[in-house]
Amino acid sequence: MQKVLITLSLFVAGGVSIGLYQYFRTPEKAMEQQSVFEGSADGFAGILMDYEWETGTVVQLSDTIQSAERKSITFPNGIIVTKDTSDSSLWPTEGYITVKGVYQGKEVDEFFGETLIRVSGAFLLQPSKPENLN
Repeated sequence: MQKVLITLSLFVAGGVSIGLYQYFRTPEKAMEQQSVFEGSADGFAGILMDYEWETGTVVQLSDTIQSAERKSITFPNGIIVTKDTSDSSLWPTEGYITVKGVYQGKEVDEFFGETLIRVSGAFLLQPSKPENLN
């Protein structure tokens, strides 16, 4: 009887420890995940006009910065990219860059009536470079 209780308690303790690990582990960053889309921000916005993507999808976008703030940038077609808090690199305020982040969905700006596309938790992959116009 004692062997059964000891075995049962070991299984319960193992299950509880695995459950607690899964509950308290930190989620993976966008940098650690495979990108579902890699291309221009303009191309990504075009795809979103026809299809709705699941939020949480990792995307890699390359395009020219339209505007920049301290922790975010804006690409063409209303794509707003927010920097991940653990990304310590200094993001440029102009030029052509590549970022990798998590798609958070679309929303309509009530004031301007524009559709905004949100990408958060982004990391700078390639700093500002001249656009390839060929």
